[in-house]
Amino acid sequence: MKSDQLSRRKFLQFGIGAVPMLMIPAAIAATGHVQASASKVVHPNVEITMDAGVGHAAILDGTPTKVWRYRGHLVRGRANALTPGDRNSYPGPVLRLRPGDHFRAHITNHLTEATTVHWHGLHVPSEMDGQPRLPIAPGAAFTADFIVKDRPGIYWYHPHPHGPDGGRTGFQVYHGLAGLLIIDSPEEASLGLPSGEQDLPLVIQDRRFDSDNQLVYLAQGMQGMRERMMGFLGDRIVVNGKVDHRLDVATKPYRLRLLNGSNSRIYKLAWSDGRPMTVLGVQGGLLARPIKRPYLTLAPAERIDLWVDFSHSPVGDNLRLVSHEFKAGMMAGMMTRGSDGKSGGMMSGMMGNGMMGAEVASKLPLGSAFDVMAFHVDRHEKHAFKLPDRLVAAPALTVRDAKNRNQPRRFELTMRMMQGLINGRRFDGTHVADDEVVDLNSVEVWEFDNRSMLPHPMHVHGLQFLVLQRSQDR
Repeated sequence: MKSDQLSRRKFLQFGIGAVPMLMIPAAIAATGHVQASASKVVHPNVEITMDAGVGHAAILDGTPTKVWRYRGHLVRGRANALTPGDRNSYPGPVLRLRPGDHFRAHITNHLTEATTVHWHGLHVPSEMDGQPRLPIAPGAAFTADFIVKDRPGIYWYHPHPHGPDGGRTGFQVYHGLAGLLIIDSPEEASLGLPSGEQDLPLVIQDRRFDSDNQLVYLAQGMQGMRERMMGFLGDRIVVNGKVDHRLDVATKPYRLRLLNGSNSRIYKLAWSDGRPMTVLGVQGGLLARPIKRPYLTLAPAERIDLWVDFSHSPVGDNLRLVSHEFKAGMMAGMMTRGSDGKSGGMMSGMMGNGMMGAEVASKLPLGSAFDVMAFHVDRHEKHAFKLPDRLVAAPALTVRDAKNRNQPRRFELTMRMMQGLINGRRFDGTHVADDEVVDLNSVEVWEFDNRSMLPHPMHVHGLQFLVLQRSQDR
């Protein structure tokens, strides 16, 4: 390690290769207490029902699109604890909790296959976490019950079933089962950040539609095998379930809570007028102070907390959130579209416009440039908001706290026979290798070495971590 000091710049950059990072005990990162346990309190202070089912959404003009979605209802708690999703769209309700809340969700599965609800990023008891080994059968119900012990920030919930042949998590999320979960706190409220209608949850996804406006997920034959190996990409960008999304805003600051809810697409986000991106926080919560970056890279499941100010924008102005072009990695580059609409690069002869005759299904290859959404200034309003100089510092940890600071725990990512491997092994959900056992409430340095030729985000269920450094492209 080059330094004990953590670099926020490195924390927000995207790189491919070896990535050392510091693993923080979740209970320490959340509240300083010991690990969470299932609540025994009879009456929670926030209680909801959550139904997973099938519906239709007006995503494109014409025929409604068949989707899967969560419908939620607030049984008990603060009025803003559950904001229902748009009935004409598919994202689930936005949940807002606070540290210390006793949360209970009564989940009913109205689908024809098993599902779960995983609380992505939250440190909760294993039996409450919606893990693949505890599915909710069709027609069955399950009650998730836990105390919120996590740091305020942006989280989300989604299904996590694997199915007999795997792949059902991606399928179910793609068809609509996902929603934002935000943890607020009085300390954050005292900062004077934009709130209410100026606090905007935004779920960014990509989708592919057939000629009848129905969702398409994974092509048939060799094309589907290729997409399963490399990651599925849509060709239309959808924000909060809407294509060509535009929000009307006033001449004042807004707080944007962004989630990359795409299956595989990575975004290189920037503003169309070249203004810097002002970052308030990441998925681990607020930063110690706001920082500005020319662009931000957001991988699948990542979240980012932004400040954008329209105070000096004239009424009628439009600002676009765009994704810039970037180098997507060796294999992704080999599989991009050629000028004839078929797959280009090294792989085209064998799997594209050669003997397989298959086209690359996405019209938006990974790393291409496109618009994400637009903000239209439609009214003038006065305000007293000011970007704070300081926010809320994260738990202070350095490499000196790690028990293995001189010998990081290594995870090598490779691919063999179209399957992803970590340290040469495939995860089977039942066995634990000797080098996969860690001490409870310890701090470790982990190093991820991606040798698969594909960019791959990493996260650890229920834990926070700090990125120490990234290598450059090989």
